[in-house]
Amino acid sequence: MRRLFLLTFSLVSLGFTLPAETPPEAHLFSEGAVPMKGEDGKWGLRALDGNWLVPPKFSEAKGFSEQLAAVREGDLWGYLGTDGTWKIPARFSWAGDFSQGLAPACEGDRLKGKFGYIDRQGRWAISPEYDWARPFRDGLGGVKDGSKWGFVDPKGKMAVEPEFDQIGFFSSGLAPVQKSGAPGEKETWMYIRPDGSVAFDKKYAWAGNFHEGLARVQVEDRIGGKFGYIDQKGVMVIQPNFEEASDFRNGRASVRMEKKSRMIDKKGNPLD
Repeated sequence: MRRLFLLTFSLVSLGFTLPAETPPEAHLFSEGAVPMKGEDGKWGLRALDGNWLVPPKFSEAKGFSEQLAAVREGDLWGYLGTDGTWKIPARFSWAGDFSQGLAPACEGDRLKGKFGYIDRQGRWAISPEYDWARPFRDGLGGVKDGSKWGFVDPKGKMAVEPEFDQIGFFSSGLAPVQKSGAPGEKETWMYIRPDGSVAFDKKYAWAGNFHEGLARVQVEDRIGGKFGYIDQKGVMVIQPNFEEASDFRNGRASVRMEKKSRMIDKKGNPLD
């Protein structure tokens, strides 16, 4: 159980906290089991009570998402169900998490192969024709075509053309995206809507995904710029006073100001 304690402590120390009445372990094991290494260095899936749901015998394992967990057996990935049996046999060179019934995957050479999305039976729902793919969020999946990123809908239709250098994911109807501007321009991140239109004019040195209605943003530059939080209208509701900041979880976020770490609420008030 020592590994369980270390995993729990690490995530809590990064700001992934829960209300006092909910044990942190319950959050970690919300889908039944989490990936852990066994004594021989192999990966398995361990339940909250400390027992192995899946014995540690895999080269790599990910946590459950929508009751399916991606695991790597040798060089190939497949998916296990919550009963520990194969639901999608290992045949992919890479496999991502399921979200909204789809998961990004690659069949063939991972460096040269193409990425698409599979359904829960392992069938291609969106043909593998992209250079990378990310899980769906808010009805859209991020895909890389050549050197640029865009978004597709569940039917594989390009909803936002690939014109961005970096992207986040959609949440609360907005997604952070980055497009390089003129030489020396330091604020190149902005937010877009699902149709690709710009949500508001303000740009940032870096922009994060929305969590609980607020998103972390960094102003001025990526090296020394401070972090603050905006709402879905682009209003800076917590001023950029922090050297470091985490996303909000259960109404709390971890920040660092003047070399001191503390927790804040969604109004920016200290909780400790």
